[in-house]
Amino acid sequence: MWSALSVGSRRVARRVAHFEETSTLKVLASVVTSLSSRDVALVPAQVPASSASAPLFQRCGLGASSAVRGFYFPRKNWFPWRVRIIHQRQAACRQKRHIWPRRKDPDEAGIFGAKEDGTQLAFRDKELRISMRKLLDYARIIRNKQIQDAIDWVESMARMKSEVILKLLRKAVKDCVEKRKMDISRLYIFDAQPMRGFFVKSLRKHSRGNYGVVKSPRNMFMIRIREMPLEEYFHRIYIYNKVPRGLAADMRLALHQNRVSPQMQKEWSPYLCASSRMFHRKELKWLDCTRQFDYYEARRDWIRRYQANLMRASSEAREARGLPALVGE
Repeated sequence: MWSALSVGSRRVARRVAHFEETSTLKVLASVVTSLSSRDVALVPAQVPASSASAPLFQRCGLGASSAVRGFYFPRKNWFPWRVRIIHQRQAACRQKRHIWPRRKDPDEAGIFGAKEDGTQLAFRDKELRISMRKLLDYARIIRNKQIQDAIDWVESMARMKSEVILKLLRKAVKDCVEKRKMDISRLYIFDAQPMRGFFVKSLRKHSRGNYGVVKSPRNMFMIRIREMPLEEYFHRIYIYNKVPRGLAADMRLALHQNRVSPQMQKEWSPYLCASSRMFHRKELKWLDCTRQFDYYEARRDWIRRYQANLMRASSEAREARGLPALVGE
């Protein structure tokens, strides 16, 4: 008996649910029909009625598929295979920017100089009250940069404890330029390494008579500087066209303030801005493809003019005093 009643109750429940579902669908259909007919009346004459009678979420674009994103995804789906492809693309782009000599001249110097030839200078600061994590950030930012660009980058960070890093960089510039007579334009930081030091422990009073131990870091930071050879500097600046930002900004500012003649805009076109550098690289590529570009001849001419510009200040000062020019000039 109870089983029969349970079966009957199930059938009644199913019928009630089916009735409620059909009634709900009928009500929704009537509402949608009334809305669509009202929308047809409100739509202008040039819009077809088929688009007006479509559901509201389709006409508003909510049901449309989203736009296809590019290859570089910001956060998710950063799989190892995608990272590998990106690194290969970046390496190919870097390799494409180079222009190599078409013949090897034994009388000419090589393009890249040795980084560990004993002429590098190391500067170190000890007992810095900065954590290793922040020191690693500084090292990653200034590594492989021209030293003036490194100073500008650290200054632009506007961090409270960046003064010790700036002091170390300025000390290195002063020592290299004034004491060792190096060219500041060719000074590059080829290595920057933070080193872990010790901790200074102190007591800090808490509430209810409790005390805690505070550990303050005392770490070290070292930078290694090399004066880039003229041959490598020519390839980096003129061929690879990796111009320091400070140098390009100073050139643009000098042209804007009319401190140099307008002719310098043509002379400085390989270094001024991203657009001029791009056209310079395209011109070099075209000259190299048509066999009109001699790498060694262009390098000799560029180095000669660069050295003449370095000696121009001293030669003009000697001429103003009525003294003869130096032998090296």
